[in-house]
Amino acid sequence: MYEMKSRVGLDAADVQGYMGYDAILREMVNCATYQVQDTVYDVYEMRKKDRGWFVVSWQVKINALPVMGQKLIVRTFPYEFKGFVGKRHFAILSEDEKPFVFANSMWTWMDLENARPVRIPDFIVNGFEMDSPPEGDWRSRKLPVPEELLEQYRFNVSPMFLDSNGHMNNSYYLTAAQRCLTDGMRPGAFYVEYRKQAMPDDEVIVFSHRDEEATTSIMKNPDGEIYAVVRFE
Repeated sequence: MYEMKSRVGLDAADVQGYMGYDAILREMVNCATYQVQDTVYDVYEMRKKDRGWFVVSWQVKINALPVMGQKLIVRTFPYEFKGFVGKRHFAILSEDEKPFVFANSMWTWMDLENARPVRIPDFIVNGFEMDSPPEGDWRSRKLPVPEELLEQYRFNVSPMFLDSNGHMNNSYYLTAAQRCLTDGMRPGAFYVEYRKQAMPDDEVIVFSHRDEEATTSIMKNPDGEIYAVVRFE
């Protein structure tokens, strides 16, 4: 287990003062990155070798949303490394350890130059102290794509959306998907499956489907290839 202290900043809060879903993802990614940097390898040196982690999926359960100014404890628990896949879960808690968010995630170790998964080196596998898998029931990382979809809007990937790997930051898919929610809706869980990287200037078409159980947002390119599927419940 690795732990960091944080706080909900003004830039992480929505107009009602609650921590945004995209900010929740960024906090968890930061925590995972700091663990790697502090305990296993130098992230910058590894990037010179064109190696790094890509997140494949998120499963996030929300007990309550932190508010602006709230002090947080963020914990991450790596629990499985096999082939090119790594798995870790997270907890975001208040200072007195009341639970806000629990999450499960899957990652792939990537050859960044050729944009393909490669086997995780032994020194990384052996560098982490393994934790137990998350408790409880967790939805499959593969999310269903409804047949009936309504186009909501389109946008092009701006340079301001990019992360250090040169493609659209993982949190922006969630930001784009949230526009498909009805006003005032605050889901108690959300799930993200990434399928294709959105690159600079790519056109992203955002579709949605609503039923009694969930609102699903699907982001595609003009050829119909799916960038990401986001499900809010």
